Amino acid sequence: MKYGVLTFSYNNVTSFRDALEKRGFYSVNLGDYMQTLAARNLYRALGIAEHDIIEIDRDSISSYSGDKVALLMNGAFFGWSFPIPQDIVPVFVGFRTDGPVVSNHLDFFRRHQPVGCRDVETTNLFRACGVEAFTSGCLTMTFQDRTRQPTKRTVFVIFGSGAGAFPAEALTYMPEELARDTEFVFQRKVVHNHPLTALDMMNAEKYAKRLLEDYRERALLVVTPLHHAATPCLSSGIPVILCRKRDHGRFSYLREFMPVYTSPSFSQVDWFAGPIRVDTIRAELVKTARLALEEAARRSS
Repeated sequence: MKYGVLTFSYNNVTSFRDALEKRGFYSVNLGDYMQTLAARNLYRALGIAEHDIIEIDRDSISSYSGDKVALLMNGAFFGWSFPIPQDIVPVFVGFRTDGPVVSNHLDFFRRHQPVGCRDVETTNLFRACGVEAFTSGCLTMTFQDRTRQPTKRTVFVIFGSGAGAFPAEALTYMPEELARDTEFVFQRKVVHNHPLTALDMMNAEKYAKRLLEDYRERALLVVTPLHHAATPCLSSGIPVILCRKRDHGRFSYLREFMPVYTSPSFSQVDWFAGPIRVDTIRAELVKTARLALEEAARRSS
């Protein structure tokens, strides 16, 4: 039995193809690769050997043919990823998708229910279609606490583009003592191929890993609109403030234990609230994933 981690070539993302043709480059969201890192981290914690781990591209998953593999379906999935081949045993933890995917593949999801979803919005989609589902949260909440506090005061403002652009208005409320230690990080990587090559995907994962290491080593505070900047930092024991231009259903799970600030609520941000303890959440998520992987191994034997 092999165990899969998702990678992301963006093979079917036509907007990336169009941007490459127009400008000669585009950028990819390194939050996707934070999910890859989280899956690898979980496998290490569960004692799964490196040689039993294989990479599977989310964006060409429907053409996979190879060893029988239990695949952590921790990520956002779209219509082009289906049908899932027989050689893949899906492990539904941290899964997100849209209504048409659910309704078009009801028999598949019913065979593999209950479906562990990243957020409440996705859970409700499944339940409305008669599929058993629960909200697991994202595997990026399973990183261990960092072992030491930073020696320098660095406030990371981590942002992306589009819906992940940072609302500049929020910074007008940041206390001066924090503002002078601020460092801005664009959590995306410029690339020049579409789809990404195997080397591109490896480099994207390496870049995401280095960013996460930097956050864990130096962050006094993280201020971000990005789900996959917030969650790995929360799990690492770093104080996180979520500030977005607009709220979104992707954050429906996180809202259960932390605020998501949007305009005009930036004046209400508690800049010195400290870290949110997620030990219980982390332990429960690791247990859920472990049991689901054990069940996948049992089904494939």
